[in-house]
Amino acid sequence: MSPLWDDRDARWEALELIGNYAAGELEGVEAREAERLIFERPDYRRLAESYARMLVMLDTLGQEPVQAPQVSVSYAVRRAYVSAFLRQAETLLGGIGRSYLDAFVYYFGLRDTHPAGPGS
Repeated sequence: MSPLWDDRDARWEALELIGNYAAGELEGVEAREAERLIFERPDYRRLAESYARMLVMLDTLGQEPVQAPQVSVSYAVRRAYVSAFLRQAETLLGGIGRSYLDAFVYYFGLRDTHPAGPGS
């Protein structure tokens, strides 16, 4: 592998390590390594601060109750009713259409009612 890839892989590993540290998922040696990186490099320190802010925002958003506007709920209910109606109409009209087609075929004798068997 080229040095460029090695450097890129090392950066991704550091990014993952700092993210896990900010989320409180590291202990022992891994936590000490993340702390060392954060204290030695200002860009990693900013990254850890950014992760911490993001985690606080996600936690806050996770605690907020979700309320759908009444207009959205009404629209979804109407769509469900229309969809159910159209499915039922399709079944009914399909059945009627098949019945009329069968009657048409029978009336005009388009279907052979006595298939030729082996002894015919």
